Amino acid sequence: MRTKLEQLFDRERAALLALVAREGGGLLRFESVDDVVQGIAMRALSSDFEYVDDVRAAAWLRVVARRHIVDRLDYWRALRRGSGRVLRLTWTDSSRATDALPADRNRGPATFAEHRELVELATKALNSLPERDRHLVLWSSEGIDLREQAERIGIEYGACQRAAHRARERFRKAFELLVTSQRRE
Repeated sequence: MRTKLEQLFDRERAALLALVAREGGGLLRFESVDDVVQGIAMRALSSDFEYVDDVRAAAWLRVVARRHIVDRLDYWRALRRGSGRVLRLTWTDSSRATDALPADRNRGPATFAEHRELVELATKALNSLPERDRHLVLWSSEGIDLREQAERIGIEYGACQRAAHRARERFRKAFELLVTSQRRE
């Protein structure tokens, strides 16, 4: 049996899709409208909302939607802040460096546009990793010592070395896959 909140969500789905399309802005470069609405639904259904009537519930659902959009935008902005350093990890193996490095000295709109696209792809690749791998890649890009990384996640130094190496490899492969798929489009 479906709850009143689930029924309300079904009725309000079209309005939520329109709200996300209208207010999603930069978020929609990273996530589809449907994915954002699904996140709103999960957030709403997991809350302790007490259903009174449709009008109040619909207003509350719009508040949840706006909070979710802001939280997702904050998440992507936080990832992008350090993504230039993370992006450099994709070129650490010189045999793979077939394109210009993001830190290239060339300037101009085309270079900046390409860098911006690569940063977006690196952010997507980073987001595709499990949480621990994502932390290990970010910490490596920030220059945090492996011993400190091991302490942060509560594992031995040797295990952290192996885990960090595997995380960077997973990140590189995800990034390369995204770059290849984008160039085919």
